[in-house]
Amino acid sequence: MKLFTPLFVLLWIWSFQVYGQQAPPPPDKPRKLIPPIDPPISLAGNFGELRPNHFHSGLDMRTGGHTGLPVHAVAEGYVTRVSISPTGYGRAVYINHPNGITTVYGHLKRLMPRLERYVRRIQYHREQFAVNLTIPRDSFLVKQGDVIAWSGNAGSSGGPHLHFEIRDTQAQRPQNVLKWHFPITDNIPPKMISLYAYTFPSTGVYEHKRYPTVYYSSAYHLKGNPVLKVSGPTAFGIQAVDYLNASWSKCGIYSAQLIVDQDTIFGFRISDISFAETRYVNSLADYAERERYGRWVHRLFRQPGNKLDIYTADKNNGVINFTDNKTHHVKVTTADAYGNQSTLEFQVKSTPPDSTQRHDNGARIFSYQKDNYFQADNLKLRVPAGALYDDLPFHFEEEETPEGCYAPLQKIQDKYTPLQKAMRVAIRPDSLPGSLQNKALLVMVGPDGQKWSAGGEYKDGWVVGYPRYFGDFSVAVDTVPPTIHSLSINEHKHLMNPKHIRFKIKDNLSGIDKYRGEIDGKWALFVYDPKYDLLTYTLDPSRLELGKIHQLKLTITDAKGNQSVYTATFYK
Repeated sequence: MKLFTPLFVLLWIWSFQVYGQQAPPPPDKPRKLIPPIDPPISLAGNFGELRPNHFHSGLDMRTGGHTGLPVHAVAEGYVTRVSISPTGYGRAVYINHPNGITTVYGHLKRLMPRLERYVRRIQYHREQFAVNLTIPRDSFLVKQGDVIAWSGNAGSSGGPHLHFEIRDTQAQRPQNVLKWHFPITDNIPPKMISLYAYTFPSTGVYEHKRYPTVYYSSAYHLKGNPVLKVSGPTAFGIQAVDYLNASWSKCGIYSAQLIVDQDTIFGFRISDISFAETRYVNSLADYAERERYGRWVHRLFRQPGNKLDIYTADKNNGVINFTDNKTHHVKVTTADAYGNQSTLEFQVKSTPPDSTQRHDNGARIFSYQKDNYFQADNLKLRVPAGALYDDLPFHFEEEETPEGCYAPLQKIQDKYTPLQKAMRVAIRPDSLPGSLQNKALLVMVGPDGQKWSAGGEYKDGWVVGYPRYFGDFSVAVDTVPPTIHSLSINEHKHLMNPKHIRFKIKDNLSGIDKYRGEIDGKWALFVYDPKYDLLTYTLDPSRLELGKIHQLKLTITDAKGNQSVYTATFYK
């Protein structure tokens, strides 16, 4: 016991220093809302998390790896919108509430029965699976706690969960859900993993060094405690994640600040996000670092083409010009939505910059403020104003035609440079037969020769498309129709599943464009789940006469008009 007691006390003190006391969410907009799923709530993702090409706009609530959990209206209101899509939120319900907020429930398995029947009638009337419906006010009133749906895995979901959002109704701007008083415990401060120090050797060029951190004495420090040598324009970034008590997932931080010699240079706070601005995540984050190593780094400086409105301090865009011979104290703070805070402290030694230190390599500069045009023998390129986040030293090379392609490889910049808007790419094909012109498209070509569709079509001797990524492009053709594989009807015309008819559908290049399922000559509601290449028809006794042989026809068309047709008879 003499050994246990002091150790227990030390561990208790350490945990108190590291995790702090639980702080309630900021009380700026208190609401009497109940959770959309029954507690305990475990989060797989939080608001403002950095995601590919967007900020996460809500909370991802775990459902224990299962679908079919009841989803409740968090407050009284009325259903204002229902969206059914093979991607995105899949099945989603939008509810307006009297206090000026809209709540969103995504990736649902099914809707409350009356609403499900309403949506299905419209789908059959339109002969269309994907619908985006504005619901007449007061058609579907709900009370707090009503079961409005059941959780699922629909749309672009990585596993069963509920995506939940709170939006300002008028602006439809997602709010940080953790600002409301849900039963979610968090007294764990963010974990600061690495510091990034950036220099700017030439126009539009960012170079950085990475410094891992260690935690001691109630703060984070650079491993080995080095004094960083800095000279001239310098900026910083932080790799940090947040954890909540009932979750093992790495979540996003809420805010950060950069302080130099007690002067707040830069800061951001992710309280809400505009959908129109969400792709600017590629500027807040170090895009190249994520592409190369999968690391999410928050830049503590602002590129001039970044129009995010999340910044709380912004002196000289967060770039510090170190020109003296002094040592400076730098502090980076990060916090979560519950007020738990972490601090990183270090020192930098400044020296005046060498006048020859900054250099330009003679590359052509694309402006982030203007339309940029470039033309080569087999390429016409337009990068519009606002597509770049900063001026860009533009690079281009042409290489030999890849196997299976009809144009020399056009190496346009690199995949580590993000685009906010789509660029116009026109590539001149070589020896493309006239019979294949309507099958031509742009493709991105990987190092191993793998091809991905970048869309586009043949126009006046060029294949023209509008990709939203830099990379290596060529021209290919898609003449292969999609494949259809039955998972439900055997050779004896019997259904192997009494409730569902399922098919695997795939396309080799341009992608599935449309599909149509018919039973006995009438349109049938097949649900498309592209993440599994799956089409599913749920047998509906109200629309399918039982006790007879039925004729099924499935037509799948890809983006280049190639078509496959599957027919079968089955007894039900």
